[in-house]
Amino acid sequence: MRMTGLSLDTIPPIHIPFRFFNTAPWMGLAAALILLWEGGRVFDSQWNPELMGITHLLTLGFMAMVMLGAMFQLVPVISGEPIPGGGKVATLVHSLLLFGLLLLVAGFCWQDWNLFRWAVPLLLLAFSVFIAALASLLLRRIGGGDSIYSIRFAALSLVVTLALGMLRAAQYLGLATSFPLVNITNTHIAWGLGGWVLLLVMGVSYQVIPMFHVTPNFPTPLARAMPTAVFLSLLLLTVAQHPLLQALAMIIWCGAAFIYGLFCARLLNRRKRKIPDVTARFWHLALASLMAAALLQLGFYFGAHWVPGGVVFNKAPVAIGILMIYGFAVSVIMGMLQKIVPFLSFLHLQRRCMTSFELLKTLPHMGKIVPALRSRWQFRIHLAALMMVLVTAMAGAMAELAAVLMAVDFGWLGFTLASATQLYIKTSARIERDSISSASC
Repeated sequence: MRMTGLSLDTIPPIHIPFRFFNTAPWMGLAAALILLWEGGRVFDSQWNPELMGITHLLTLGFMAMVMLGAMFQLVPVISGEPIPGGGKVATLVHSLLLFGLLLLVAGFCWQDWNLFRWAVPLLLLAFSVFIAALASLLLRRIGGGDSIYSIRFAALSLVVTLALGMLRAAQYLGLATSFPLVNITNTHIAWGLGGWVLLLVMGVSYQVIPMFHVTPNFPTPLARAMPTAVFLSLLLLTVAQHPLLQALAMIIWCGAAFIYGLFCARLLNRRKRKIPDVTARFWHLALASLMAAALLQLGFYFGAHWVPGGVVFNKAPVAIGILMIYGFAVSVIMGMLQKIVPFLSFLHLQRRCMTSFELLKTLPHMGKIVPALRSRWQFRIHLAALMMVLVTAMAGAMAELAAVLMAVDFGWLGFTLASATQLYIKTSARIERDSISSASC
């Protein structure tokens, strides 16, 4: 493991990221239960309200929940500066995000748009508090290099995503009727998945892939060109009206996403530790999904008019969404949690032993905090769930099996994280008892 450039003096308390990490899997499980209840019909159209509920449980409930928790942890470590507010800000953001999300999903599933009147302010406040705290760092000259460069673009993309989401919610409430609904929704999705998610994963990968997998670093020119291309292409897609400019922007985004996926896969293949690594498998699955989504998006954008009938217009966007959300983002997050949780647990336990160095030898090994066998089963279940969800979305069959696999996927992760957290709590309590006993002697 390579930790060059990290500032461990600014590491926040472990309860901050773990609060987000332990909540996220159960939001994914809730999405699986909706799929089990509603069946394959949820994939008939990307505009199905139940599918929108599932989508937001995965994007806000799982992806954003883990991403925000990771940002509270990662940004201080790579920049050398703590996020202002620390635990109080994290607690407020977590609570507002959770309650706002549950109200939003209930509004979609029950088609009770009045619930949006409560959900939207809560979600807006959650992200506003987070962005305000983060911006106080990102607007300053801080460390972090290429990672912070991409994270700045990710934060800007999150602001645009939120603005478009608020506008879309206002349309559901009948408060904004002068905008084309489809364009706003598609643009909201593009900035959320193609901007915020992709750019944040880029920024994080610049740090964690060389760190955890002992690979060469990303070349700075490429590491800065890819997020710049992604952000500018989305900006062009949003404001340009000419078809040629929009086509150019689509080519640039798909090209940047594909090149990123290809280069990351090449780096992972050059890792110095050649022993089997389940996190590398998650990364390869995620990158393959990203490249497949980019190619499918190009084919859909330029070739959909060659296919007769309207099936492709309903199925292709759903398939792209599944590949980007469940195939790319969820795979990256699940894989990284297999590394981050034991690393953080061991690091914090080490720091608690600084007054009693003899206790260091009693700490559980990182391989015990998240056992390798459990991680391997996580990957197998996740791969099976992804394949089955794609089959269900395309063929409309075996929705129950897809939902069950998806539920097991997130439930298994929830059990793994809860077990790791419980082991940390027990070990931390034992260290405190032993330290007091040593001091009294």
